[in-house]
Amino acid sequence: MKKDMLRVAAKEKGVLLYTPEKPCRKGHLLRRTGNGSCVECKRIAERAYIEKNREQYNQRKKLERTPHLAKIAAKAAQTRASETLEKQQQRLEKARLKQIEWRLKNPRHANTKLIKTTWKKENSGKVRADTVKRRAAKINRTPKWVTSEEHWLIEQAYELAQLRTKVFGFSWHVDHIIPLQGKHVSGLHVPTNLQVIPWRDNVSKANKYLPA
Repeated sequence: MKKDMLRVAAKEKGVLLYTPEKPCRKGHLLRRTGNGSCVECKRIAERAYIEKNREQYNQRKKLERTPHLAKIAAKAAQTRASETLEKQQQRLEKARLKQIEWRLKNPRHANTKLIKTTWKKENSGKVRADTVKRRAAKINRTPKWVTSEEHWLIEQAYELAQLRTKVFGFSWHVDHIIPLQGKHVSGLHVPTNLQVIPWRDNVSKANKYLPA
């Protein structure tokens, strides 16, 4: 068998990859110096195997990551502490778009609903307390001068949130632009203080006031 002189030369130089004189059967050029295998063919085969055995692959990766989670979290916290406001906004926006994309592709994913249902059952007291607290805050922050037409506009905001949830396939929330229970400022439960936004934006905003 004729030796691949380019591979021999690459081995002598100590490089890991080389380009042969002829491509593989599928037309790929880059090969591994060690065994002469095609880099792209190997990558395609690995991706196909992962997709075919996705559950086992995820479990294996989870076991591999578990011992390093504390170190990963510490490194991420250090990186985020030093990033600029612009970089932080870009990161959050990228994560939000990825979440939206995933939910659009997996609108009925079983684990999503199961995790939420399980958490609510295990924390039913907290759920009821938060609900009562939220309801009381709305009542206390709704002025007596709010007219029936304005009450109708408030109802329309919640109906719009439900409609967008059905159309887009992920949850939309009615957010108080100036939060009802903010740390430094508190708004009113009135139409001009309401906006319908994706749930992730609302959750990340929490009780903070983010002026435009």
